[in-house]
Amino acid sequence: YRFFVAEEPPVSSWHTAPPTDPDAIEILVSAYEESGGDIRSILRALFNSDFFKNSQYARVKSPAELIVGAVKTAGSHQGFKPGYNNLALECGWQGQELLNPPSVEGWHTGEAWIDAGALMRRVNFAAGVIGDTSLPGVKAMIERVRSFGAATPQQMIALCLDAMGSLSVSDATLRELLTNALPGGDLSWDTESATTESEKRVGKILTLIAASRDYQFA
Repeated sequence: YRFFVAEEPPVSSWHTAPPTDPDAIEILVSAYEESGGDIRSILRALFNSDFFKNSQYARVKSPAELIVGAVKTAGSHQGFKPGYNNLALECGWQGQELLNPPSVEGWHTGEAWIDAGALMRRVNFAAGVIGDTSLPGVKAMIERVRSFGAATPQQMIALCLDAMGSLSVSDATLRELLTNALPGGDLSWDTESATTESEKRVGKILTLIAASRDYQFA
């Protein structure tokens, strides 16, 4: 439940900090008891539940989730090559040293991932990777936007959000994106110079999305 749905106090702390959604826990407990502990049945009950469907963007991504998600989206690490160890180091710098939790309880999750120093590093990493228009995954997202043809700033933002995984953002983030997109007018791909400019604009919007508060949540 804590991995797929929302941040909850550890089970060992429930005598002082009860779960925030006891009804959800009860549904999973019932599935466990009725199935004799069958994990598939428990996951089926979880994934079909309303509380799971309504939990999107309610949980802070762990450093590993953020980093792996960003590099997979951008296509920066494909196949075996030097540099993978830097991703593991980056996880540690963001507060999650892989395979070495601070205690047997694991890592302190949720808000613990986003203290002032870690948050800045998370934002810089995601924006730096997604904003690199030379990477194959980023090129594919730009090409996806281009395939739509001429697009208004509003359409460009919607296309970029869809290209990044049908990401939903808050009204405040949407206003910020529009503020940056509106001055350039509609996208144009008619000439080489117009295409170059449109690619830069799409890359900038992708970078801003990756740097947004909304991108920090899963």
